[in-house]
Amino acid sequence: MKNLSRDLRFERKWVFPNNYLDIYNKLHKSKFGFRNMYPDRYVNSIYFDDFSYSSVRENLDGSNKKMKIRLRWYGKNNFILKNPRLEFKIKQNFMNYKIINEMPNLNNLNIKNFEEMQLLNKVVNQFYDKKILNPVSTTNYIRSYFISSNNHIRSTVDTNFKISRFFNNFYSPIFKKFPKIILEMKYKKKFDDYIMKNLSDISSRYSRNSKYIDSMINYYY
Repeated sequence: MKNLSRDLRFERKWVFPNNYLDIYNKLHKSKFGFRNMYPDRYVNSIYFDDFSYSSVRENLDGSNKKMKIRLRWYGKNNFILKNPRLEFKIKQNFMNYKIINEMPNLNNLNIKNFEEMQLLNKVVNQFYDKKILNPVSTTNYIRSYFISSNNHIRSTVDTNFKISRFFNNFYSPIFKKFPKIILEMKYKKKFDDYIMKNLSDISSRYSRNSKYIDSMINYYY
């Protein structure tokens, strides 16, 4: 595996009603002095799990250590992979790190094509030999990027959140939309006290939120 992000970092999340302008103003007017980092982009992910749904169970059971496996690419096309990366996201309490693999051999695959999905799944399983993985769900959203005035805190705001599912490796491109906004702050451990002391302009309470769990539990509701 090619590790592009081994350092542990905090990732704090907040979930808000669907009012992007309000969140945007709070970030810019907060004590952190957030400013736009670079242009918005579409984020697409396929989540993988084993037959026992171990990743779901770890999250719902409140395990201190969790791992999510996803294939991620960027762009408006929800179905055609563009420069995809296979990410193993490991979480220890509130701290995270990623193991990331560039996947050029999967470029331009169409996830609506069953044969191409079979190939994709075979390739993904070559990177994980503990259990057999299968594609379970997808998430799609628009992400905005911000950086604090001291350049030590990154923030993302996710909107237009949609989910869809796989059934026996067949993709079901029926999207369910969620009218919510997910704010996330990412930073090194040494800045955690600074973050917690200056949150009042944005929110006093963080939220537990997992896009993968949303895609699994909320798809039918």
